[in-house]
Amino acid sequence: MTIMGSGPEPTSSRRGSSAWLQRAVAEIRRGRHLILHGNIHDLVWWRGDYLPLEDALAVVLENLHYRLIGFYDPVDHLRVRGDDDLARFEHHVRRAGRAARDGGAGRGDRDREAGREREPGRAPAPSTPSAGRTRTAALERRLTSAVDASPVPAYDGPQAALTAIRRVLAQDDEPAAFVVDGGDLLLFDPAHGDQADRSLLGVVKKAMLGAAEIQYQRNLLILTVGDLAALPEWLYRDEPFVQTVEVLRPTVEEREAYLQVLESRFHGASELAPAVLDRSVRALANLSDGMALTELDGLWRTSRAQRIPLDEPRELINRTRFGRKADPWAAHRGRDPRETRARLGARVVGQDAAVDRVGRALTAATLGIDLAADPHSPEARPKGVFFFVGPTGVGKTELVRALSELVFDDEAAMCRFDMSSFSEPHNAERFYGAPPGYVGHERGGELTNRMHQRPFSVLLFDEVEKAHESIFDKFLQVLEDGRLTDGLGRTAYFSQSLIVFTSNLGADSIYRQVRQGGPEGLPTYEQVSEHFEQEVRRHFAEKLRRPELLGRLGDGIVSFDIVRPEHVPVIVRKFLGYLVRNAGRKGVRLEVDEEPVIDLVVRTISDPAVAALGYRQVPVILTRALRDPLVHEIAEHGPDGHWYATVEPGSPVATVVRH
Repeated sequence: MTIMGSGPEPTSSRRGSSAWLQRAVAEIRRGRHLILHGNIHDLVWWRGDYLPLEDALAVVLENLHYRLIGFYDPVDHLRVRGDDDLARFEHHVRRAGRAARDGGAGRGDRDREAGREREPGRAPAPSTPSAGRTRTAALERRLTSAVDASPVPAYDGPQAALTAIRRVLAQDDEPAAFVVDGGDLLLFDPAHGDQADRSLLGVVKKAMLGAAEIQYQRNLLILTVGDLAALPEWLYRDEPFVQTVEVLRPTVEEREAYLQVLESRFHGASELAPAVLDRSVRALANLSDGMALTELDGLWRTSRAQRIPLDEPRELINRTRFGRKADPWAAHRGRDPRETRARLGARVVGQDAAVDRVGRALTAATLGIDLAADPHSPEARPKGVFFFVGPTGVGKTELVRALSELVFDDEAAMCRFDMSSFSEPHNAERFYGAPPGYVGHERGGELTNRMHQRPFSVLLFDEVEKAHESIFDKFLQVLEDGRLTDGLGRTAYFSQSLIVFTSNLGADSIYRQVRQGGPEGLPTYEQVSEHFEQEVRRHFAEKLRRPELLGRLGDGIVSFDIVRPEHVPVIVRKFLGYLVRNAGRKGVRLEVDEEPVIDLVVRTISDPAVAALGYRQVPVILTRALRDPLVHEIAEHGPDGHWYATVEPGSPVATVVRH
């Protein structure tokens, strides 16, 4: 596909082309072969037009005065541009073959064989009338992609084709350049390939080493690969005759120029005022950071298919990236903040301060009002970031589940990562994706894979203090930029997610204070909150030496209170209700005398050693004191009748009788 540009040229185009292409041209002028890698399947900006990479390279090589230009890939095989080029190509191949059979002829012999003796200081004369073509004719030929309809020499196999290319590059009659596309499909690391693979690598290496130089211009071989790691490093590392050049994603200026070419295709674009149209295109260019030019075509297609106007750039980007019509964040905007706090508080008992802070932060996040300089910046951070710190078993994970159910109507939208599983370097790479060339690279990262599968998520990073230190670099990127790219080059976006870190930092020391003070000397919530916040700040600043993470968290540090006896009755009644209902489903009529049971649980959990394990000890105590005796009696006497359970004064277990 070739698209003719009509809008203002980006900064890079005023210098003639994209920055990476300028570098490639400079390396060619230095006499180096190229390995182009990265964004090789995208369109290329070249002097006002958008061309496929192959067409752009054909134009560049012609402007650099290469006379014989060809292409090879495993599907379309070897191609040159015209019948005359094909004849000259085969002539060079045959002559090189005869020279090899004759023991090698000198270059002067080959000149005389061709019937011409080159004058010193003179470039080779054109062998075809094409040298006199006008600029207009040359441009027309380039833009019609004549390469696609070019003659195909009979060199279908990669071994035969690359050997022929090597022979043509070794001749010094005329400057020749060949582009081998899909090099990563042809050339494998010898450690993982067979003899044929090693032979192909040898031919390529020999072709680069043996390329002739004609009047200070070296014959050229260009390899294009999607992933540089697919090639063996010895092919290019520390080799003065070859240079790797990364084909970069388009800059914001290039994206804006391309979108200006496409702007008329967007839904409702004709109805927008020029100033609104320009502002919308500029915003869309910012928001599409990291997208290839060909991916931008998906924006106008989405716009037309789902009738999203160009002046709603954020919605258009989200719909294109995430493909979800119902925005759960938009649905949450109309919810009363008091309802939010009530629903969260019903799930988490004894943490009123934490619930209130989370509720307020959630309301602010859904309204979308913040201090960002540019609301259309591509650096769309997560909707909310929290650091829950406090003792174990006090409701941190339960509050995350409640958030997931509240926002996304689905607890399964919560994804929990046990960060103690990523404490070693090799496990850390499994979390964010191994780099190219390493084991597991092809699987991507667990975190980025999750975000690709379900971008509307609550991400819980449990016991984050146990993670390997390299993971915190990735967290910084996520919190700052709202995106993360794995080893496969895939970018995951976190702008529609909630991120929650949990930690028990400082829990041991706070319960030492509780044991020393006794039940009557429990610290206030303000003291508990100050203690945990100090522990978090000390951990990041002194142990991890990552104080910048604290800046990204802002006021998202939420301290959870310790276990307090006054909150136990509510939790006990909740579990007793579960027990009675579950017994009824099995045909057992059960009545529980609540107050003695509550007193037993409160006495037990008042022990600081038990309290240190959190409110999750409540069902443990009830199981031992009430459920087990109930099950024993029913197993012995059958479920019939009306069962009654109570706790006698001073007894550690309930008495269960049938009436």
